[in-house]
Amino acid sequence: MSVSPKKKVKKKRKNGVFMITAVVCVLCFIFIYNSFGMKAQIKNNAEVASDLQAQIDEQKQLKEDLVKESEYVQSDDYIEQIARDKLGLVHKNEIIFKKQQN
Repeated sequence: MSVSPKKKVKKKRKNGVFMITAVVCVLCFIFIYNSFGMKAQIKNNAEVASDLQAQIDEQKQLKEDLVKESEYVQSDDYIEQIARDKLGLVHKNEIIFKKQQN
């Protein structure tokens, strides 16, 4: 009993179609698996980016505060305040009242 050449060709085509289908299915599975991993990575990157943006905003605010403080430290008002509080100095026309201790 010999198999006809047409049946051999049909069997080869079936095997070929099956193999192509299997390869396509495996590639689809790999693609889907990787897409879930990429979604998780994207979410993680977004969280890191938002944390970094918050740190940038915080540092900008700190810089603004330091610039304002630097300007204030160089002002006459600051010098006068330090002279009064730390050194006990007063203007010529001022009178100092001290509380008596019992």
